[in-house]
Amino acid sequence: METNKTILAIIPARKGSKGVPGKNMKLLGGKPLIQYTIESALKSKLLTTIVVSSDCEETVAFANTWEGIEAPFIRPAAIACDETPSIEVMKHVVKFYKERKMEFEYVCLLQPTSPFRSPDLIDNAIKHMLKMDADSLTTIQKTPDKYNPLWAFHLSNGQLSRFISDVAMPSRRQDLPNSHYRDGNIYLLKTSLLSRNRLLGGRCIGYQPENEIDLNINTLQEWKLAELYLEVYSKGEKSQS
Repeated sequence: METNKTILAIIPARKGSKGVPGKNMKLLGGKPLIQYTIESALKSKLLTTIVVSSDCEETVAFANTWEGIEAPFIRPAAIACDETPSIEVMKHVVKFYKERKMEFEYVCLLQPTSPFRSPDLIDNAIKHMLKMDADSLTTIQKTPDKYNPLWAFHLSNGQLSRFISDVAMPSRRQDLPNSHYRDGNIYLLKTSLLSRNRLLGGRCIGYQPENEIDLNINTLQEWKLAELYLEVYSKGEKSQS
């Protein structure tokens, strides 16, 4: 599927991280975490422009060593806080390019915390969104039964109350309705949604990846899982060679 749509990919890489300090430039399998996302974005055939938004000079310098990657500014401190929503970062990038006479029909958010997304996943998600004529898309995974919202609880002062109280709780997992969660790999939306402060809005659809690693690194435990995956993958590659 050929497309002439203009798509701006944004790789957000804030300096501060409480779960895994300095994670974007921390070495995973011998290379900075952010490099995995940079490499997959560069191999995509449908992204028009790829930009790294960071408040970290080291990250910006690293991004600018890659042909095809733009990192034209240091992200302002006002939108580089723990509480800064992704939508504000995206609006800042879009405004930066608009002031330089560059506008895009779509924005694609690629977070470095999902290092194992493939270039095919990026392109297939874009194709699916265009085919469905949707306004926004996010990649999703089926929720494991034990985490189904109908089996979830609030805990307050040691007391449990059901997360969803107006629907009967099934006693068997076979009776649970299907539910899905955002896996963090890709957020794709029409640029016009940004003015409504919506990351997902309008006609929003999900795209469930096939044969993709579902790992979003926000804790040291998840970092160790990523290292384990790379170790197992490396051993598998060597055994086939």
